[in-house]
Amino acid sequence: MYLKHLQYLELVVQHGSQSAAARAAGVSQSAIAQAMQALERHWGCVLFEPAGRRKRPTPAALEAARRAAELRRGAELLPRAWEEAVSAPGVPRLRVGMAPAAALLYAPAIEQQWRQLEPDGLLRIVSSPAQAQFAALERGELELAIVPRPRGWHGSGLQSRLLHTSVPFVVARQGHPLAGSESLEHIAQAGWAVAGRVGTAGNTIEEAHRVRGWPPPRVLLQCADYGALLNVVARSDLLCTLPHPALLPDPPSAGLVRLPLREGLPRYEVCAFWCARPSPALKALLAVLGKLAEG
Repeated sequence: MYLKHLQYLELVVQHGSQSAAARAAGVSQSAIAQAMQALERHWGCVLFEPAGRRKRPTPAALEAARRAAELRRGAELLPRAWEEAVSAPGVPRLRVGMAPAAALLYAPAIEQQWRQLEPDGLLRIVSSPAQAQFAALERGELELAIVPRPRGWHGSGLQSRLLHTSVPFVVARQGHPLAGSESLEHIAQAGWAVAGRVGTAGNTIEEAHRVRGWPPPRVLLQCADYGALLNVVARSDLLCTLPHPALLPDPPSAGLVRLPLREGLPRYEVCAFWCARPSPALKALLAVLGKLAEG
């Protein structure tokens, strides 16, 4: 059992359905369903029972969701308490959340601008799912987040700016038997490697399967970053998707090739998010990001 499963249970109870919980969490509905099944197997109980066309939470589900909320609220206080305990007082800090690809694309420009503003300041870059970063922004634990905008998400209290729209493509090692595939159907049974967590915005092969009504792809490897991902793909029979060509400027030198697929993969918007009334330092960073987006 994972803590993430408890968070999903809390969202299902709060929003009234697995589909609404999936939208709130920025994950697929299948990820929510699998989490509920895992909890039922672990606890040996039924969490949801039929109620007409819908399903309603059982008393066990309501109690578990209540305890999960208590656990989450306690855990949310830990990062801030730890930072206050170990950080030197008076040192300027900038805390930025980024998706793995966004960190490769935008972290250098952010660091350069931050260094001009605060030569001895501390820049912290963290990675987590979009919804977790939105919550951290609202709690004041992040000043800026650069993540894919979850499908159907309309956040309140956060400002946003579109930085780029991804144009994902599929990559394989040179000599891979599927390297010449021109259709997603030809690679539907392949083994996949993904950067980040399964079921999160940005894992476009999962969404490509879902919109076509296919079974979920065979995700066999999860990596924390794209550098590790490409290193594995270049030395295995796994395929992967990349959201931006800047992540692979010279495929042959990396031992990789782009598949010549006729169909496009689902696109998504990568945005900068921040709370209202940004500080002067954050305004300067947003100006730099805006120029990158325009360029």
